[in-house]
Amino acid sequence: MGAWACPSSGSWVLGCRAGATTLEFLPAVWLFGTNDNFVGQQMKTDPMFQLDAHLTRDFNENFWAALDGVWYTGGQASVNGVTGEKLNNLGIGFTLGYQINDNLGLTAGYRSTLNDGDSGELRMDRFMVSLVVGWHSIVEGAKRLKKD
Repeated sequence: MGAWACPSSGSWVLGCRAGATTLEFLPAVWLFGTNDNFVGQQMKTDPMFQLDAHLTRDFNENFWAALDGVWYTGGQASVNGVTGEKLNNLGIGFTLGYQINDNLGLTAGYRSTLNDGDSGELRMDRFMVSLVVGWHSIVEGAKRLKKD
């Protein structure tokens, strides 16, 4: 399947219909302030960089699934000048989504770290369920146009 010229924002679209497959990369930076009351001590944390990747498949207008990957790096913390380890972690998971109506969506997913064999490595298993309610005048206007 070749890439089609479809409207997208920060992602590659591999189809322009129900059944489209998209590949997204979402970078983020986490900034931390100084914690002056970390068990009676001071903790400082360097910025942490995150890159999420999602390979998403639309099965129909309302139901989709995604394979998710994440990479965290940085975030080195120090407590009263004693420096800890810098993070360098990979995770993988999946997400399922269902658009109940124009204003209500439901997602469920799981993510786990891959490189957590060492006792000092970050170990993470995340289960997520989200119910999202949203509205916008453009969506509401599009609904009115459909009725005509």
